[in-house]
Amino acid sequence: MKYAKALYGGVIAFALGCGGKALGASDGGGMASPPPVEGSGPPGGSGPEPGATVVMLASGQNRPVGIAVDGTHVYWANGGAYDQTDGAVMKVPLGGGVATTLATGQLGAGHVVVDASNVYWTSSADRGGKAPASMGAVAKVPLGGGEPTTLYSGAFAPAGIAVDSTKVYWTNADPASQSPNGTVIAVPIGGGALATIASKQNGPFALAVDTTSAYWTDIGGTLLKVPMTGGAVTTLASGPGGPTGVGIALDATNVYWTVNGPTVMKVPLGGGTVTTLVSGSGEYAYGMAVDDANVYWTNYGDGTVMKVPLGGGTAITLVSGQVSPVGIAVDATSVYWANYGCANDGGACSDGSIMKLTPK
Repeated sequence: MKYAKALYGGVIAFALGCGGKALGASDGGGMASPPPVEGSGPPGGSGPEPGATVVMLASGQNRPVGIAVDGTHVYWANGGAYDQTDGAVMKVPLGGGVATTLATGQLGAGHVVVDASNVYWTSSADRGGKAPASMGAVAKVPLGGGEPTTLYSGAFAPAGIAVDSTKVYWTNADPASQSPNGTVIAVPIGGGALATIASKQNGPFALAVDTTSAYWTDIGGTLLKVPMTGGAVTTLASGPGGPTGVGIALDATNVYWTVNGPTVMKVPLGGGTVTTLVSGSGEYAYGMAVDDANVYWTNYGDGTVMKVPLGGGTAITLVSGQVSPVGIAVDATSVYWANYGCANDGGACSDGSIMKLTPK
């Protein structure tokens, strides 16, 4: 596995050098899910719960990256070929079935988030280096389908994205030649004036919000926060440097994040002692999710999906043998992730997939 430049814009190109056609994208329709496959982890005490099943919910995907779930569907973004507008935003029922295309014609679609009404996503111009730097965007589309709405355009590399009851938030990474010039931006869900809540940041990437603050990681693995309305930026934990700081998740008391190695860490929301939950379990940690018992993450480099208790302990490999797993999400019963796939560096791909493990 090789490093490229960094991991910006919600796409793999800018960190781990890898290189898809959206399922049903040609006519806005879909395709039935492949049949389920019985899954197991590696020997030696690791692996999913006895009787757990791995289901491929969607195959033939074009570099899927971000993933999100609600009570009925899994949603994801297909990044598409580098510098091409063949990316798409998709959904499929939690139990499998026909995958539906919600938006087409996307350039570098990356991270996604959902609320009760819409899917929101970031699109990055920073993929193959040929698309104009002003083509990055943030957009939304109703959960049931309809006309996409562009909330923001003209950026270099919008990356992490989050939503609350009134606003959408995202990070804008900066070109290396302009670093540190990244920003954290907010806009009303219905559109309107932009608010820059943090500026002069060093490659901000993964993002999460709670009721008071926005939290993000940067390209050096540093963890930062700022009030939702803007103000002084607080460093919660300093990073080790290098292309890192990719995954982030919150619960009621802590922020959790990944740095390449991988290392999984946590710190109280208000700051304090940094705790290392896992160190060196896997290769190139990417996405992260959390529930009331465990932290879950994907290892892009070695094709594993893992978990560890919130308080620390033994890291468990839930599944192995995946093809470059990236985004991850959980609900009450299952873990979902996107396999980026793609051995074709930059060109057309169709070997990405959306996966589900039950029970988690």
